[in-house]
Amino acid sequence: MTPDEFRERLRGRAEAELLGQCLLDESTPYVFYTAPQSWNTFRDELVARLGVDRSDIRIVGSGRLGFSLKPGLNFRGFRDTSDIDVVIVNGALFDQLWISLLEAAYPRPPITNRLSGWLQSRRNELYTGWLTPLEIKLDLKIIGTRAKPVLDFNLRWFDALKHASKHPPRRHQDITGRLYRTWRHAELYHLHSLAELRKGVNE
Repeated sequence: MTPDEFRERLRGRAEAELLGQCLLDESTPYVFYTAPQSWNTFRDELVARLGVDRSDIRIVGSGRLGFSLKPGLNFRGFRDTSDIDVVIVNGALFDQLWISLLEAAYPRPPITNRLSGWLQSRRNELYTGWLTPLEIKLDLKIIGTRAKPVLDFNLRWFDALKHASKHPPRRHQDITGRLYRTWRHAELYHLHSLAELRKGVNE
């Protein structure tokens, strides 16, 4: 699909009708179109290192479609410097990280005073059902050994993305990863993003 075709579909269809193309479709993403077999190899790195299923994993954004859906970028095409945005939907993995965070830094004083902006950002993510593990910065000097399960989780997450990054046909600037608790949480995020994108298209 071209950016112009997507723009027309965005004008004429409800956001929910576009979720398949943007999020739910498990077929080979654009970034792997020259080497489709690498899509399974990419996912299998994440499966082996995170204990998720292939069906829990998607690539979204320009790596999925070949063009960006970020407002203001005018459907800019995917390029070698583009990030690859990975979505993993797995309730057990999400809850493991969430509980580890609570055990390390329950959001009450004095810990809220020490972590302030960082903690608030994570709480905002939790409200909408997702976390970005590599944005979690816990200091052993402040938290102590209670931080270790979170740091171990983040190391495993980083390691999984690093190994997966070897498999796209071309190297890219970065691979980012977001962890959702359920598919409905992921859908709501993307529905909101599509609604924002539609505003710019209709202006």
